[in-house]
Amino acid sequence: MHDNELFVLSLGTVVLIFIGFYRAQFGRLPAAYWLFAAFLSLWIAWVATVLEHFAFPVFFNVLEHLGYAANAVLLLLWCWIGMRGAKVDVHD
Repeated sequence: MHDNELFVLSLGTVVLIFIGFYRAQFGRLPAAYWLFAAFLSLWIAWVATVLEHFAFPVFFNVLEHLGYAANAVLLLLWCWIGMRGAKVDVHD
């Protein structure tokens, strides 16, 4: 296992806890559910990256890559849904 994998998981867990403490403010973001789902899928991928060194390496490797793919799709959805409802103020 690389030290950076454990470090990234630790930082991601701190962010997840931070989101939990400030969930009311986080919920004010447009389409916050989709953003949280995107982050959660990324966090699951980070957990799978660490766990694949201890047990079921093929399973956790597949889960890791599915987590990254889900993150990309969910982040795209968050951007699309959030931008559809946003009002754009253009200054020339």
